[in-house]
Amino acid sequence: MFHQCLHKLSVLICIGIIMSLIGCASVATDRRKEGFDALQRGFTSLPETPDLHEVIILKEVKVHIVGSRKLFNWDVAAAYGSPIAAYANTDNEMWIVGKTVKGRIIVNQAILGHELGHLLNFKENRVANPDELDGLGL
Repeated sequence: MFHQCLHKLSVLICIGIIMSLIGCASVATDRRKEGFDALQRGFTSLPETPDLHEVIILKEVKVHIVGSRKLFNWDVAAAYGSPIAAYANTDNEMWIVGKTVKGRIIVNQAILGHELGHLLNFKENRVANPDELDGLGL
């Protein structure tokens, strides 16, 4: 009797662990989609500019995806406790923290877009500096 109860308990624990692992991936996916939707709603709320057509050529952009900010090539960003998760420089480089899931590299899409905004701003100052959007009332 005791062994049957122990076996059932073991099975329930295994099922719980499996469900929690499945749930983690689902939560990450849900949060990513919610974040994207929130950003898109904010962008959609801006007035239309149908005549806008700006071409900016970024040649030889180099993106460094690293597993730890310790590998950043900028001491301020690499420092312990630094809030910087990515940065771009005027040499057409981006440095961004990534993670590996099932052998595939994942980067935060919002941060990648933010750093691309810096590269575009470096080439053409009509493109807003993404760190100064508050000054535009956004």
